[in-house]
Amino acid sequence: MHRRRYLEVGFMPEGFQDPYEKDSIYFVAQPKELFQVVGVCRLVLQELRTLPTYAHFDLFHDKKQALRQLKPGTYAELGAFAVLSRHHGLSSGLIATALGHASAQGMTHVLCCVDQDFHRNVRMFLDIPLETVGPGKLFYGSIKIPCVLNIAEALERLRISRPQAFQPLSSRVGGPGRAPPPVRVA
Repeated sequence: MHRRRYLEVGFMPEGFQDPYEKDSIYFVAQPKELFQVVGVCRLVLQELRTLPTYAHFDLFHDKKQALRQLKPGTYAELGAFAVLSRHHGLSSGLIATALGHASAQGMTHVLCCVDQDFHRNVRMFLDIPLETVGPGKLFYGSIKIPCVLNIAEALERLRISRPQAFQPLSSRVGGPGRAPPPVRVA
């Protein structure tokens, strides 16, 4: 779904080969009443220097140094976020699911490069504490802002500001911030 949506809005050219697909875990939103996927995001699981935000942005020196201190296996890249326009209310649950999975796997941080318009929405409406780690730049069709997110802090803020995002997680697995195992998609 994210490939189709990114093609529609011009974020990637026709025939683009995504170098991160094979090393990603995808999370999907599919309302019970619909038999179609209406939202998607992923965690890219690669070493730090190859993650999109780290590899393609000029990060502030002190932020880059701090990221280098993270132990392997404690970080990922959150990306490929796409939600169909009539279903934006599912965004917080989709993000909470991905972050819950990352937390359950022992991760503490996610990097992301966020479209500048979506960046404002994430901070204002979802109350997710994105920390900007470098200047924005044109990347995959729009100006993106490189960010890092402390997973525990983000999950706590979502639990408070968007408790409905945690209802499906806690009823399936037994606690906020815990997600069922995802399916690896190539």
